[in-house]
Amino acid sequence: MNVQHVYDEGLCMQCGTCEGVCPTGAVALSWDLREGYRLTVEAQTCTDCGRCHEACPGPGLDFRPGAWWRERNEGAPSEDFLGPWRRLWFGWASEEAVRHEGASGGVATALMQAALDTGMVDAVVAVRMSAANPLEAEGVICRSQEEVAACRGSKYTAVAVNVALRQILEEPGRYALVGLPCHIQGLRLAQRRSRRLRERVVLTLGIFCGLTGEPRATAVAARQAGLDPAALSLVSYRGPGWPGGMRLETRRGEVRRKDYPDYLGRHVAALTPARCRICPDALAELADISVGDAWLDRFAGSSGVSDVIVRTPAGERLIAAAAEYMSLQPAGPAEMIATQSETHHMKRDLCRGHLWLRSMARLPLPSYAGLELSASVGDRLRGVADAAQVRLFRFLVDRRYPD
Repeated sequence: MNVQHVYDEGLCMQCGTCEGVCPTGAVALSWDLREGYRLTVEAQTCTDCGRCHEACPGPGLDFRPGAWWRERNEGAPSEDFLGPWRRLWFGWASEEAVRHEGASGGVATALMQAALDTGMVDAVVAVRMSAANPLEAEGVICRSQEEVAACRGSKYTAVAVNVALRQILEEPGRYALVGLPCHIQGLRLAQRRSRRLRERVVLTLGIFCGLTGEPRATAVAARQAGLDPAALSLVSYRGPGWPGGMRLETRRGEVRRKDYPDYLGRHVAALTPARCRICPDALAELADISVGDAWLDRFAGSSGVSDVIVRTPAGERLIAAAAEYMSLQPAGPAEMIATQSETHHMKRDLCRGHLWLRSMARLPLPSYAGLELSASVGDRLRGVADAAQVRLFRFLVDRRYPD
């Protein structure tokens, strides 16, 4: 069995794991402005080995306390939405320049630079915007602090990071992978089968995720700013400073900037993959460390502060190694969940509503054993309202900003 049916059924998470682990190159993801990625499996070269399907997070994941992936979290407390954790911190990069240039305090950059400097890893898989196509994000392998720094900042667009697993399988070394919850899920599923990936990917840094965007969301933001998307030479979604903003630049030197999250209006926000709306993993529960913006009033006006969730012994070792790279303040679980109130609404209330809507349409559903995702009447109403708004604004986008 291969992953073609997952894509055809609308359950593909566009993580890139299937292409990264396919031994014959039969699985291919092609970048698409409207969808993000289109998946095809070449029947003539597919051997039905099942590796792509085993590593695919699209059909869902087991979140029960005894699930296989929780072995690395043994002894750690856990609760709904937050997931398993050993230490909770609010943090930021010690170096002011790193903190200022990052999306939320430069924590991800500081951690990965520390991992390289201390020899914990030889390379880091991160994300940058393509030089050839500024609307396309791509996973890259970084082997220096400078290369890591070039990838800093959030990328609010679909990216198949795990295609890089193919290079990891071919090139020995110790790697860290920075990704969204879906990327970490795909990696863990691939590691479950592959001893080589278990030995080589020794650290994972998960980035909090509410929703990601289709590439045309960025194109629409450019058009709203009065720029031709085809003329763009640079796209930046966050920073410098916190919360930063989007910066768009054309080859002719035209520059537009709009504060975050102001540019995420209804037209842009509607352009997200439907699969994102039925994914409940907001805080990258399968990562060694998870990070994201700390949205608390007491941090307003700062240069950026991140939630830092340390989940595994590997994560604890990285935090210890990064002591000189970061400043940390202890946090509690209730306060940390409070920093993500909007994301919690998206990944619980609205997620339940969208799952119910999908079941009413008799469409295939992902399975998330261990999570309470039954929709209340309120969840259903919220799901209907959200789906109606998304449909309306996607229709308006098609009319006002045709490709």
